[in-house]
Amino acid sequence: MAIEFVIERNGRTYKAKADGAAAFFIGLSTHFRDRSSGEDFQGLFNVPTNGLPKLLYSAADQRPAFGFWADFIEPTSKCEGGNYLTLNTYDRAKFTFGFGQFAAHVPDGDFVVYFRDMLGRPEARDYFPDLMVKGGRIVRLSTTGEVQLENASSTKPLMNYLNPTTTHIEDDEVIAAAKFIHWTANHQAAQALQAFHMIGTFKDKMAAADRNLGLDGRAADRCAIVCDILHQGRAKYPAIRQALGTGTRDALLALGSIAYPDRIKTLKAALDKAGAVLTGKHWSASKQDFV
Repeated sequence: MAIEFVIERNGRTYKAKADGAAAFFIGLSTHFRDRSSGEDFQGLFNVPTNGLPKLLYSAADQRPAFGFWADFIEPTSKCEGGNYLTLNTYDRAKFTFGFGQFAAHVPDGDFVVYFRDMLGRPEARDYFPDLMVKGGRIVRLSTTGEVQLENASSTKPLMNYLNPTTTHIEDDEVIAAAKFIHWTANHQAAQALQAFHMIGTFKDKMAAADRNLGLDGRAADRCAIVCDILHQGRAKYPAIRQALGTGTRDALLALGSIAYPDRIKTLKAALDKAGAVLTGKHWSASKQDFV
């Protein structure tokens, strides 16, 4: 049976109740102006705040299922908030979620692929009874029939379903956020699915980076930086290739460091902490894996 969510708002703070249980934190309202476009955004964020339960990604927790790849994604997880419940609805992606910040605006991207699998979970009908996956695509069920929400070229209908506008915080947006947070917090399998898809995303990034950069024999710490750069989109292949050519880790870390100093600081600290776990593994182009 579908869970009923009721919104509670107190100033900038949004909470929700699920079937009348105790209210849980969703996020804080915020404003953001895109300097490049001049566009104003309003939405929710919840990391860093003290409201969320500390449901943090840990490589040690996922290593039994995913091996070294669990360690490989950990530095980027720390850069993206690190919490399985991380939410952002205030930029052009309209809806991003999870410790890897899966973003809804990319067709066939990480969020879409992850959400399709979430809708295949047994408890999906409790959270999104009006959604299903049909023909490999997310569709919405309505009184007038089925409406496809995403395809290979656009996710606009899905984005609008989760977050109708970028200029206001709507009830639909808050409820969608509440559903993802409650679902993930209360089902360990949903957390494992996040890890599975984040690892899948980074496997794809490694394969693409290898094709474009020739990473055979490169240490995993260098590869982790490359993947983090590609995940955030702070540099393109020519700049990455030039930095790799110096043979130093610092050259890779310098890419985007002026615009994103805090992220680079977090990434460097995570790499330092991982130490030999990452430096001791190297990419094998023939095996498409670390050895």
